[in-house]
Amino acid sequence: MKPLVSIGKAPDYGVSSLKQIIYDCVNNIGGFGAIVGRSDKVLLKPNLLRSANPQQAAVTHPAFVEAVASLIIDHGAKVSLGDSPPLGNLNKVLSKSGYDDFMRNMDIKPCPFTKRRSLDCSDGRVYRRLDLAEEVFEFDKVINLPKVKTHCQMGLTLAVKNLFGVVVGTDKASWHLRAGKNIDDFATVLVQIFEQIRPAISIVDGILGMEGNGPNSGKPRFIGLVAAGRDPVALNTVIATLLDFPIEALRTSIIGEQMGLGITDLSRIEVIGDELNEFPLTDFERPKSMSMAWNLSYCNPVRRFLENHIITKPAIDTFVCQNCGVCMSHCPPGAIYVKNGATKIDRRKCISCFCCHELCGNNAVKIVEPYLGRLLSSASR
Repeated sequence: MKPLVSIGKAPDYGVSSLKQIIYDCVNNIGGFGAIVGRSDKVLLKPNLLRSANPQQAAVTHPAFVEAVASLIIDHGAKVSLGDSPPLGNLNKVLSKSGYDDFMRNMDIKPCPFTKRRSLDCSDGRVYRRLDLAEEVFEFDKVINLPKVKTHCQMGLTLAVKNLFGVVVGTDKASWHLRAGKNIDDFATVLVQIFEQIRPAISIVDGILGMEGNGPNSGKPRFIGLVAAGRDPVALNTVIATLLDFPIEALRTSIIGEQMGLGITDLSRIEVIGDELNEFPLTDFERPKSMSMAWNLSYCNPVRRFLENHIITKPAIDTFVCQNCGVCMSHCPPGAIYVKNGATKIDRRKCISCFCCHELCGNNAVKIVEPYLGRLLSSASR
């Protein structure tokens, strides 16, 4: 049987109309009644990267989460909302991102991820142990609510990447450091995390998305879509196709298929819902970090050449930088330092994880593409 991916068009974030659109979208693949039961304890996992105005498209829009929560409550379930933002505590991020009012009105409790559960993944998996948030496993169901955003390291964030938020706090940096510069290694971490959580469904906020150098400093882009699916790889494949994004560059999906998590072959996926005549979006802007050398395995001499002449890298704009220290304190390999009052990056230590770019609230970390890399990227389009 083909996996189902349901698509609905959504012109804005009006909660009442959005609630109906999401209801129809989920109903196409079995409905909420097949996902949650009465008295179930349900955890919603949105993308809460940092405190952000919803119009910046850095977080799952509060109106989207409100609509989903309302539908789940209508089915008799008890709803909580959890994440582990890399910057700021959960309550602060929720408040500054516009979640407070509807959570208070609907009696939805925040669930910060603070405790760790060690999980054995030794059965044929690359990473033998994962330490994930204990709180997640206290719920009957997890519903994944990602945002459509580009991502300088992983291409797009979407359904699989969003579950990285169940890694507690600073443990995220240790995984970046452990995976190093190999994107497939980090994609494998993300797939294994998703495999352990196994959300009941993923419902994607693709109404106002982010293009360019996401997931923090990209540009908001109206897309106008809601998407839902229980196969995260198939769901990501459909969304990537609608954005004219090469599926082979979405490594969480490629590795997810290899690990039996889902399907990337569009001919084997059944897409249902609204007509999408205006798609794909051929002008959807990809991250600059996507170059021809994005996932090469290479020896040190070749690596140095590629890093210097082809591969994109983060760079700090000293005229914009406020020297707040956030990038330095969260840099997994400790490659960022201050010299003569200016924040700098040690290229010998940098692993191009783009955490500095992701977490900078001042847009002071830029993505630099060397000249030869620009030529090769242009030639490949």
